This record gives sequence, C-alpha cells and structure tokens, in this order.
Amino acid sequence: MREAILRGKAIAEDELDGYRRKQWVLREELKSLMVKEGIDIWVSPAQGGTAPKVADNNTGWSGMPAIWGFAGCPALSLPSASLEGLPLGFQCIGSFGEDEWLLVWAREVVLDL
Repeated sequence: MREAILRGKAIAEDELDGYRRKQWVLREELKSLMVKEGIDIWVSPAQGGTAPKVADNNTGWSGMPAIWGFAGCPALSLPSASLEGLPLGFQCIGSFGEDEWLLVWAREVVLDL
C-alpha cells in the first residue's frame, strides 16, 4: 500500500489533470447515455467468473469494475449463484453522485431474486 501511495504522489500535476479530465468526460458520457437510453442502472458481471478463493490471497480480476470506479460511479456487487462452492455475482452501477438511488434500485433487485 505504501508503495502504491508513493507512486501516486510521484505523478506529475499535468498528468494528473489529464486523468481527471478523462474521468469527467467518461462520467458525462455515461450519464448522457443513461438519460438518452432510459437506463436507470447498469448491470454487469461482478467478475470474469467466481470470486477467488481466500487462499489465493487476491481480490480477483479488476476489469469488470474498473471503468465504473474510474468514472466515480457507485457500484455494488450482489451474489446470485455459486459454482463449485464459490460465489458468482453481478454488479449494479449507478450514475455519478447517485449513490442513494442505486441503493433503492438494488433493494428492488434483491427483493425480486
């Protein structure tokens, strides 16, 4: 963790500003698409498969949640099945700044399962 923080502190301010602009553009594009297409929440797999075993000492592949985290969108993962004793789930993703709205929708999804 310390190494990651130190690497982050070493990023030049102009490079950091570029990433922030990309975040803002992505966030606005996602929000615009949600409005245009009538999307209330995004739903996608939480992982590329089951959750990893605890003994593997990792949290799994970050590819599925990465775009949403970069955009600052609230997301939560819900287990929906199991495969060989390991949980298999999906994630619900809301629009930036709409954390409470995502919780309302997720509650509805869970109640319908």
